[in-house]
Amino acid sequence: MLSDDQLEEFARDGIVRVPEAFGAEDAARMRAGLWRELGELHGIRPDDRRTWEPHRPTRLKASKKGPAADAILGPVLRGVLDQLLGSWVEPSHQGQVLVTMPTGDEWAVPHRQWHTDVGYDELPRDELVGVKVWALLGDLAAGGGGTPQIAGSHRVLARYLDRTDERDFSTVRDQVLASHEWFRQLTSENRSEDWVAEGDVDGIPVRVVELTGNAGDVYLTHPWVLHSIAPNARQAPRMMRSRMMWRQS
Repeated sequence: MLSDDQLEEFARDGIVRVPEAFGAEDAARMRAGLWRELGELHGIRPDDRRTWEPHRPTRLKASKKGPAADAILGPVLRGVLDQLLGSWVEPSHQGQVLVTMPTGDEWAVPHRQWHTDVGYDELPRDELVGVKVWALLGDLAAGGGGTPQIAGSHRVLARYLDRTDERDFSTVRDQVLASHEWFRQLTSENRSEDWVAEGDVDGIPVRVVELTGNAGDVYLTHPWVLHSIAPNARQAPRMMRSRMMWRQS
């Protein structure tokens, strides 16, 4: 269960971490299965960094459907989902498999591909009907490719929607990202050197948050939290799962 402080954090930031949502041994089994499939599909071997291409391997269907990942949705996460959503739809699998191999690039806050995964005519603005689950299959340090998120951006979007009749997915996103200097700097390839990854958008605190932690940790985010992709500047592959979870209608 989330504490009162965690519930307040989720309401404010749209992001909350659930430590040790599933076990380290379960996470190790998921990684082992993922390495097997990476080898079969791409020739990627854990003991030979020369084989670690492509940097973002895809088509990981066996890992997506594999039963080992069912441990993600164990008693801890089920209890938190019950708390946030009440009854919810049981998923057929644990979502998208996300792998980012080390690139050797220097890590920086990305300026491109900030988006949400859910449209702005699909959700009521005054109640929570879904959350996105991000499950860490391995330890993930800062700069290691963990999905960057904008804490507080769900509130910026909700306020913007109260002031406009526009609901087109791309249009709303682009208008919000152009609506304030902090967002304009976030999305600029030539952002100012004095820009910082934490700010205030007309009274709503916002900041860039990397999803970091230990194998078995899970993050939950509001469907309207803006997020992007980032390079893996560390030495270990980034391995995660993500999916939307919806309240039972």
